[in-house]
Amino acid sequence: MPAHRHVVLYDLGMASADLIQALCKSGFSVCVIEPDPDDAARVGAVLGRLLPDLDLRVDSDVPGQCDVFICGTNDAGQAPGRALVIVLNGPQALCGVPEPTRTVAMDLLDPRLVEISFGRASADARSRAVEFAKTLNVPFMQSRGAAFSGAALQDAALALVDRLLLVGVTPWELDEALENASFTEGLLKAQDHIGLDVAFARRRAAGTDLLVADRMVREGRLGRSIGVGWYRYPGGGGAVIDPLMEDMIVEEARFARIDPMPLSASDAADALIVGVMNAASDLLQNGVTQQELDQLVFYKLGLPEMTQRAQAAGHAAVTQQLRSLQAIHPELWAPSPALSLLF
Repeated sequence: MPAHRHVVLYDLGMASADLIQALCKSGFSVCVIEPDPDDAARVGAVLGRLLPDLDLRVDSDVPGQCDVFICGTNDAGQAPGRALVIVLNGPQALCGVPEPTRTVAMDLLDPRLVEISFGRASADARSRAVEFAKTLNVPFMQSRGAAFSGAALQDAALALVDRLLLVGVTPWELDEALENASFTEGLLKAQDHIGLDVAFARRRAAGTDLLVADRMVREGRLGRSIGVGWYRYPGGGGAVIDPLMEDMIVEEARFARIDPMPLSASDAADALIVGVMNAASDLLQNGVTQQELDQLVFYKLGLPEMTQRAQAAGHAAVTQQLRSLQAIHPELWAPSPALSLLF
C-alpha cells in the first residue's frame, strides 16, 4: 500500500473516472466527494456504470482527514488539515491557493503521464507529491511554464481540429485518417473519452473559444460519459457516427462565413500533424527536452515519435508545408520562431 493511501477527489465530476481507476489500481483508497447531493447521485450513477468493478462510494461531506486532497483551485480551502493538496487547474493557479506550502499542481485527469508544478510548496510537500506520482507507475515530469505542457498541446491540437472540420472534413473521416497516420486513437474519440467539458473549462479560463467544440458543450454533448459527444454511444457501447454533427459543423461554418476547401481526410491528418509539430516546438523554449516532448505528444495526443517524424521531413519541408497551410488559417499554421529547435 502507498504510504499516503487515502485520497479524496473533491467536486471533479465524471471527468475523474480514469484517475479513480488509476488510483485504485495503484493501491490507494479513494473517496469521491460531490458537495451537492443531487450531483453526488448523478456522478455516482455514471461512475458506477463506467467503473463497474470498483466498490466506489460518492458522498457529499468531506472526511475529517485524508492524506491527499485533489481538487480545483477554488476548492483548495476545503482540504482537511495536513493533507497534501493537489490542484488540477495548472501552475498558474498556485498563486491563489490558501496554503501554498502544502499545495502543488498536477495534471492528473489523464493519468498516463503526470506533470507536476511545485510553486511555493515546502520540501516535505514536494517529497510527498513526488512519492504520490511515483506510486502511479507512469512517466512524470516537472512542469516549467505557466500552464501544463500537455494541456497546451491538447488545446493547440483541438484548435487545429476545429478549423479543419469547418473547412470540410468530418470528425469520423479525420479520426480514421489520424489512426492510419499512426495515432493510437482518433483525437475526437479521445476527447469523447476525456470529456469535452475539461478543455472547455480551460478555454473559458483563458478567454479563448472554438466554434464547434464550444457549441457542443453548450448543447450538452460532453462525451462518452453521457452517451453523446463527437460520436454517439448507444447503450454505453462503442462509438457510432452521428450525422447531426455534420449538420452542426456545416451550420457553424456558414455562420462564420468559412468556405469549404478541397481537402481530403489524409491531407487534413497531415495538416494536423504538421500543426502539432509547430505548436510543440514552442514548448522547447520553456526547457522541455525533446525526449519529454515526445512523451507529451504520445501520451496526450497519441502520436508516437513526433520529433523523429519531423526530423525525417526536415526543417525546410515542414516550414514550407506550414506556409502552404496558412490558406486554411493564417495564424494557426504560421511557422513558429521556435520551429528550428525541433531539428
